[in-house]
Amino acid sequence: MAKMIHPLVRDLYKRALIVGKDYPHPDGLDYVRRKWKEALRDPQNCKLIPNNNNDVDIAKENERILRKAVGKGRYLIREMEGTIQLKKYRTMRRRYGEGVDVTGEARRINDSLND
Repeated sequence: MAKMIHPLVRDLYKRALIVGKDYPHPDGLDYVRRKWKEALRDPQNCKLIPNNNNDVDIAKENERILRKAVGKGRYLIREMEGTIQLKKYRTMRRRYGEGVDVTGEARRINDSLND
């Protein structure tokens, strides 16, 4: 039987895939999917305490450790969003230039109206 994945971890993975659709990498979503699967399957990222006796205290501690790891994952998703926004900003800036000279543009419009 397959191991059940914690709902918080599943939600985190889904969020990563949604954000990863626009990730600025040549492989895009495939790259994000591969990296997140590796990270979620790596036991070094969330070191849970073995609980063979079904001890309540250990279960609570494991839940705290898991929630802390999910919080770090959410931070990484926000970082991914920032990277995507920066890439979009740079693309728009490259495409449309540094910006419009407002005073020069106003002067040009005034001159054309006065002619």
